[in-house]
Order: sequence, then C-alpha cells, then structure tokens
Amino acid sequence: MRRFLLAGFASSCALLAQPGPQRFTLPNGLRVIHLEDHEHPVVRVRLHLDLAPGDTPADHQGLALLAMRMFLHSDAADLKAEAFDRLLADSGILLHATSAPTAVEWRLAARSRDQDRALGLLADRLLRTVFDPMVLETQRLACWRQVERLDAPPFGRLEAALLQDPGTLPSIASLGAITLDDLLMFRAKVFRPDRALLMIHGDVGLEQAKRLVLLSLGTWTAQEPPPSAVPTNTPPSRPQGPQPEPPRIVAPGAGLRLQAVLPRPTGLAPEPASLISLLVTGASVCFPASLAWRAEGLLATLDAGPEMTGVAAWSTLQDRLESLRQRGFTAADLERARTAWAAGRSLASLDAEAQLDEVLAQAANRGATVDRMNALTLDQLNAALRAWLEPGRARFGAAGNSERLASLPKPGFQTVKPDPGNGPGPLQ
Repeated sequence: MRRFLLAGFASSCALLAQPGPQRFTLPNGLRVIHLEDHEHPVVRVRLHLDLAPGDTPADHQGLALLAMRMFLHSDAADLKAEAFDRLLADSGILLHATSAPTAVEWRLAARSRDQDRALGLLADRLLRTVFDPMVLETQRLACWRQVERLDAPPFGRLEAALLQDPGTLPSIASLGAITLDDLLMFRAKVFRPDRALLMIHGDVGLEQAKRLVLLSLGTWTAQEPPPSAVPTNTPPSRPQGPQPEPPRIVAPGAGLRLQAVLPRPTGLAPEPASLISLLVTGASVCFPASLAWRAEGLLATLDAGPEMTGVAAWSTLQDRLESLRQRGFTAADLERARTAWAAGRSLASLDAEAQLDEVLAQAANRGATVDRMNALTLDQLNAALRAWLEPGRARFGAAGNSERLASLPKPGFQTVKPDPGNGPGPLQ
C-alpha cells in the first residue's frame, strides 16, 4: 500500500507541473482538447473520428482503410499527391493516417515554429483532397496486401490474422465491391466536424491553439453526399454463415506455434481490464504457454517442442487458459497490480503520445480513474478474469511446417500458403 501511495504521489506531482486539459468547441461543432506543454518545441495533433456500425455497408469491409489510402494518394488543394508529400518532408512535418474497425485518425507532429503551416496542411489533406479515380484500383490492391500481411513472417501473419475480428476483416470480395461513390458517401457521412475530436499537445498556449484551430479547421462543414452516391435502397445483409475455421499459416522449416486471442468482453470496466493486462503477463500458471496484452484483447502463445504432438499442444494451451481462469488472483496480486498501474500512470505523464491516449480514453469514458481503481475489489477482478477467459470466446490459430500442422486435431484449419511478394506496410 505504501508503494502505491508513493507512486500515486509522484504521478500527482508530475501532473501538477503542467496545466490540465482545456476543452473548447468551434462553432461548426468540432470538439478540441488542448494540453499545454512547453518542455519541448514540438506540437502534436491528433484528429479522431469514431466509426459507428452503420458507417460501413454490408459486405464492404475495408471501406475505412481504402478511404484513408485514397486521402493519402490523391491530390490536395493545388498540390499533386507527390508534391504534397515532398512539402511535408521538406518542412519536417510528420502526417500519417491510421484506420481501425472502430475509428480513423490523423496524427500530426511538427516543430512549434511550423505549427501554422502544419495545421494548414492537415486541413488541406482533410478538406481539400479530391479522390482520384485513377488510383482507386492501385490502392484497392494495396489494401488487400496490407490486410493479408504478405510481407510479414509467418508467425507475424498468424498474430495479425487472429487479432482482427473475422466480421470486420476485409477480403478481396469486400474490397472489390467498393466503388468511388461508396467512398464519397463514406467521406460525407463520417468526416464531419460534429463527429470529430481534435487533440493538440505541446508548445502552444490556449489562445494560440484556439486561433490555430479556428483558422485551419473553422471552415470545415458537413457535406452532403453527391446525388450519384445516395443509394436508392439499402442492400440486405448476408445471412450469417458458419464460423470461419482457425487460420493455419504454412511456415516451411519452422516449429509449431499455437495462438489464441481472447477479445475484451463487451462492457468490461477499464479498471479490471488494466490490472488483468498487467497480471497475466508472465503468469507462471500458464507455463509453458504465455499471455500478452494487445489492444484487441489477450494473446496466448504456445511454442510446441519437437517432442510435443499437435494434439497435446492444443490440449495444453486450452488447459493452461482454463487453469488461470479457475485459479484467479490473490489479494497480493491485486495490490501488486495497483502499484504497477500507478507507476505506469506516472511515467505516462512524461510521454506526449501516452498523454493523448489517456485524454482520448477519458473523453470516450474508457479510461481508468484513481478513485475507481481504489474501490475495485478482489471479487470484481476475478469475476472480470473469468468472463474474459470464458471457454468458447477464444479465436485459435496455428503456424508451422506442414507436417506439424497436419498433426493438429480436427476440425481442419484454413490453410494460408507463404507468399514471396512484398506488400506495403503501414499507410503511406
């Protein structure tokens, strides 16, 4: 308890050394959170837009990913796409996009002396980009290669395949069904100031931040979709088919690796989730398997030795997860995790990106608080663990050479053969 109080005191001192988040809203509905920090002459901006379930039409998985690639590879304002990228590089400005099934983001970093130009370029990319139909097919193929991770090693491809929900995973068919009108409809529906949250952090005062945001994004207004993009009727969703088979990644010459992803339960409070993510890492009861935390959930891994058959490895992985579920945590575990959480919170206050992550989590009511963390009981923590590790929730997969994969129990797995091609990495 003493260590927890000391860590919390250090965190409070770090937070008091700088002003807290300041919030304001532009007349167009854009919400802004400002975090002032003059320690370094750098300004960071994050523009976050949440995605609702109805934003992506049925059988159009990958629409958000393709839209963000079209933003990056189309002309903006009076600049060609290549000239826009050169201007960013020559100015020392970092601007990149991220896409997930639940949100899209623009992330910007620049020297404080270049903040006006940086915010102006972000506005150009966001508001004055004209989607180029000539690059649509190229970006459609790039999306598929990025999703399939064709350039990644087999074990990396296995993890990537398991982490994404099969219901939101783009495919050749879903990407091929997306038209330019679909992209224009998505842009008009999602990229609206009243749906966006802008966070600005760094060497900029509050009044200066207000001026910057108003001059760059004050003219952002919601756009009506073009008439040709308005659907006359909504296509019916496909009926739910059988659950997809677990992926099996062929890795010539490699041993057998089994993995399981346990998605975070819906409605789980952030406090027990934060402590569970700390406690399961390195838990001895899971040996010879291991557990790691990912944003999508818990990732269990078992590297089977040559003496372990596929059936035995499969049984061992499931048995270790069930053992952890039945064992639960002790009061000492709870105290230890609280101390680690408080120390991590103190260190996060020194990192700009971690601060933006925390502000975003708090704005979406997904962040853990000190009061709720102190009120968390051992029974609540173990109940959350049992819900997280409940049998039947995990998505399993395997990678290894063909002989070891053939020794796995049935039902069979989906086979993914190695690809020698080089696919793109993150959005560029």
